[in-house]
Amino acid sequence: MQKEIGDDMDNRIVGERISLGRKSKGLSQADLAKLVHISPQAVGKWERGESLPDIFMLGAIGEVIGTTDINYFLGKVPCKCKEGGCMCGCECGKN
Repeated sequence: MQKEIGDDMDNRIVGERISLGRKSKGLSQADLAKLVHISPQAVGKWERGESLPDIFMLGAIGEVIGTTDINYFLGKVPCKCKEGGCMCGCECGKN
């Protein structure tokens, strides 16, 4: 069976990336929610993989966490640990 976009695995990856980016900036879920004009409950649902933000919201989240590459949210951005700071989740200890 072919995996469809929006499957649980994709939701989980996007949620993990939102969480990693948020934490890398020292933000709580409530802080991120306020900055992108959404409820903290929505941020929690995204991070748990229960729902996904729309493409415009991903852009707003990216601006807050410092990435303009949509591939970051899909888990397709290579580790940039050597450039200082880690948002890839590679467990290098720099996040």
